[in-house]
Amino acid sequence: AMTKRTTARIQTMRVAFCGMMCALSVVLMLMGGLIPVMLYVAPLLAGILLLPVLVEYGRKAAWLTWLATALCVLIIGVDKEAALFYLFIGYYPILKWDIDRKFTRKGPRIAVKLALFTCATALMYLLLWLIFPMQSLAAEFGNGWLWMSLLMLVLMDCCLLMYDRALIAMVVLYDKKMRPALKFLRR
Repeated sequence: AMTKRTTARIQTMRVAFCGMMCALSVVLMLMGGLIPVMLYVAPLLAGILLLPVLVEYGRKAAWLTWLATALCVLIIGVDKEAALFYLFIGYYPILKWDIDRKFTRKGPRIAVKLALFTCATALMYLLLWLIFPMQSLAAEFGNGWLWMSLLMLVLMDCCLLMYDRALIAMVVLYDKKMRPALKFLRR
């Protein structure tokens, strides 16, 4: 039987670890605002930091960490597009394993992932378009803005498929190399 003190220590360790992952994610997101190429990379890297929380403490802790990070990056004022990208896509490492478990055949699994990503990205850009109307940008591209947007979406879908594969490698790396060093998290 666990004593109240042991239970309190475990809870404190959980909160501290999730808080550190949240803080590290916010720092990565701040880098996304400083380095232009990191605009889309930073939210994906911040999403990878949800994996240790998911492995160690489960889905609920991972969702709360994602929510805390999303609120922090929206409040702090990093690049709004990067912050919204994290808000709309950053939870993907949590859902990925549920999708993989539910859809055992490769075709439907990829279709569901692409549909989720495409819908989330389209909603994000629709929200951005409504908040920050860019008629001047659309006028500059003329009729080609729609084609440019669709090309961007297809390229982002390809990136998602690579990100999906990288998440598997990250979990294996964490489990084999880092998790043994962090055994104090599970005491």
